[in-house]
Amino acid sequence: MSEFVHLDFLVIRRETAKAFQVHLEDGRFVWLPKSQVADAGDYAAGDKDGTISVSEWFYDKMQNQDEE
Repeated sequence: MSEFVHLDFLVIRRETAKAFQVHLEDGRFVWLPKSQVADAGDYAAGDKDGTISVSEWFYDKMQNQDEE
């Protein structure tokens, strides 16, 4: 079973069929693939001040990109 990491966000700025663009509380703007978001159907563009859960694998990938 996959583990999830919870990310606090200010707003979900955009949504496509496959991803959300999210403004995180730490100031970053990131694209999150819906395939890596727990309960992706519960979120939509315009949602504010929430928490979104992404797979631990994708979170680790995001962190590694930030280090490059």
